[in-house]
Amino acid sequence: MSAPVTRAPVILAGTFSPFLDRFRRLLVVAAIFVIWELAVRLGHVNTLLFPAFSSVLESLATGLGVGGKPVLWSYIWQTLSVILQSFAISILLAVVLTSLALVSKLAKDFLFVVTGMFQPLPSIALLPMAILWFGFSRESLVFVVVMSMVWPVASSLTVGFATVSRTLVSLGRNYELGAVGTLVQIMLPAALPMLISGLRVGWGFGWRTVVAAELVFGATGSSGGIGWYINNSRLFMNVADGFAGILLVILIGLAMESIFLFIQRKTTLRWGTEAG
Repeated sequence: MSAPVTRAPVILAGTFSPFLDRFRRLLVVAAIFVIWELAVRLGHVNTLLFPAFSSVLESLATGLGVGGKPVLWSYIWQTLSVILQSFAISILLAVVLTSLALVSKLAKDFLFVVTGMFQPLPSIALLPMAILWFGFSRESLVFVVVMSMVWPVASSLTVGFATVSRTLVSLGRNYELGAVGTLVQIMLPAALPMLISGLRVGWGFGWRTVVAAELVFGATGSSGGIGWYINNSRLFMNVADGFAGILLVILIGLAMESIFLFIQRKTTLRWGTEAG
């Protein structure tokens, strides 16, 4: 009997397909930037209003310290510090609220009502109230960003807890883990796929919210991060710097998406709790 000879090509194709996918996507991105550059240079576009991609890239590199003063890093840190603080608070609140909802019907109803009220609400609409309560301060930004992040995380974690096998919960009780032990050792690991999904959605909402809030703070003259940098670029007609700030927002967003995918590969996909 002759040995099969078709498996090796199939395996090789499956191995290289992710790299081919990434290569095609990079080609699409490169094509967009080339079209942008050519459209500005050959279309006689007013570069004061819409700069070429090369000018934007030069402004970004200069702002990061390549051939100029690294002014962008302070703006980046300001924005990241706000959203990381808000992210930590949101995760803690979501875990507490959903854990209480597991043991109390009143807490479950409260979480259901509050999530239904605030999740559809653009949290940036709360910024005027936050300014009244906390003034033009970091606390206003953190409050608004937390209100955009906590509800998607709580919703995903609620669904994750609801899908945990009752057999696993009963097994934890047989081992006398207690409420906290069952939550930490059984409920949270089993709900991890939904939790990671909620964290990705919550981060996306929070990232958009913090940049938008900083744009408003920049217009009012308070300190801010990348959003403030973009707004100041508009005020001083440094359009290339403004586009560089927008590109920076995109790059940081893509970097965080890659981090979440890495965590997903190292946890739920490796453990088999989530299909690839």
